[in-house]
Amino acid sequence: MNAAQPTDDRLRVLFVCPFVPWPLNSGGRIRTYHLLKALGERAHIDLLLVREPGPIEEAEAALAPLVARVDFFERAAPGAVMRWSRPKIERWFHSPDLRASLARAIAGTDHPGEPDRAPYDLVHLDELLLARTLPTGNRVPVVQHHHKIDSVLYDLLSTHQGPARHFDLWKLRQLEREAARRIRHHLVCSEEDAAILRRRYPDLELGVVPSGFDPEHFRPSPGGVPRERDLLVFVGSMSYGPNVDAVVHFVRDVLPRVRVRRPGAHLEIVGLDPAPEVLALAGPGVKIVGGVPDVRPYFERASAVVVPLRIGGGTRLKIVEALAMGAPVVSTPVGAEGLGLAHGEELLLARAPGAFAQAILQLLERPEWARDLGARGKVSVENRFRWEVLAMGALEHWKRAASGVYGVRG
Repeated sequence: MNAAQPTDDRLRVLFVCPFVPWPLNSGGRIRTYHLLKALGERAHIDLLLVREPGPIEEAEAALAPLVARVDFFERAAPGAVMRWSRPKIERWFHSPDLRASLARAIAGTDHPGEPDRAPYDLVHLDELLLARTLPTGNRVPVVQHHHKIDSVLYDLLSTHQGPARHFDLWKLRQLEREAARRIRHHLVCSEEDAAILRRRYPDLELGVVPSGFDPEHFRPSPGGVPRERDLLVFVGSMSYGPNVDAVVHFVRDVLPRVRVRRPGAHLEIVGLDPAPEVLALAGPGVKIVGGVPDVRPYFERASAVVVPLRIGGGTRLKIVEALAMGAPVVSTPVGAEGLGLAHGEELLLARAPGAFAQAILQLLERPEWARDLGARGKVSVENRFRWEVLAMGALEHWKRAASGVYGVRG
C-alpha cells in the first residue's frame, strides 16, 4: 500500500478497522462511518478494512468518497497457537494480509529518500482487538479507539457461563492490558468508560467522543406524523447481548405492569438478526419486526421509545437518534450513560421495573406532556450531538497524540 502524501498540512492518518462500516445497520458501523465522513474533510485518511463476506462494491462506493484511499483485506483462520492464546474477537477478525500491509505502511518503505519522515502522523485502531496488529518498533503515534469497554461487557455477559467463557474473558483482559502498555492515547464513547480505564491504567491519555446523529437524515417528516396510541418501540442490533438482555427483561418484568393499566400497550422490537431468545418473545403485545431499511418511521410513530438496558457500554445511538426525531424516551440510567441528559427535562430515567413501567405510563397517559418532553430532547441533541461537532473532539485527540513523543512529524 502506498501512502499518498497530502499537499496541505492536514494530519496524515492510517485508519484501521476490523469491520466494514457499511451498510449502516449497527451502532459500530454508524459511529465509524460518520466519524470517517466528518474527519475525512479535515485529515488525509487512508483506510484499511477487514472485509465482510459477500460483495464489497456497494461498501467501496459508499466509503471511497470519504477518504483518500480504502483497501480491503481478507480474514484468515487462526492457527493452533492463536486459537489457544488469543480471545475470540481477536481471532475472528484475524487478517495476516492486513497486518503485513499495516507494517509496510508505517515502516516508511514507500519513502526511502526521506529516512526521517514517517509516512503517517498517526495510526487510528478502531477496536481493541487490533492492538496487537502493530509491529514491534513502531515509530508512528497511535490512538486506540474503544466502541465499548470489551472486558466489562464480556464480564457482565459471562455470568453463569462455563470455564471456556471465563478463560476467554481472562485473555481479553490480557489484551486490554497489552493495549494500555503499548498505546498511550485512547478514545472512548463516554466519561463512564473513560473512568473505568483511568482507574485501571492511570497513565493513559483519554479522550471522550460520544456518539451522535446525522441531522440531514434524522429529522421529523414535514407536517409531522401522528404517534400511534400506546406503541412502545425498541431499536437496536438484536444479536447484541446487552440488547437481548434488555428486551427479554422488559417483556418479562416491565411490559405486563404497563398493560395492567393500558391493555392496548404493545412493543415493536426493531433490529437486525433477532436472537432466538428475542424471537421467542413474539406474542400478545409484542411484535418482532427484525431488520428494517429505515428506523425513522418507527421513531416517529412511537408513543415512547424504550431503552431498558441493564448492561452498559457502547455507542448509545438509539437515544440520540430517537430524540432527534422528537420521540419521547424512557431509559435506564445505564442506557443513557455518557449523554448528560436530564431526567424530566429531555427524557425519563428509571431503573427498577416498577419505576420504568410508571415512567412509560406517564408518557402514554399525558401525550401533550410527552410531546413537549420529546421536543426538549430534540433541541438538546441538535445542539450537542451532531457528528460534525463531535468529530472535532476526535480530531483534537488525534492532534494531541500526533504531537507527542512517539513518532516523527513531517
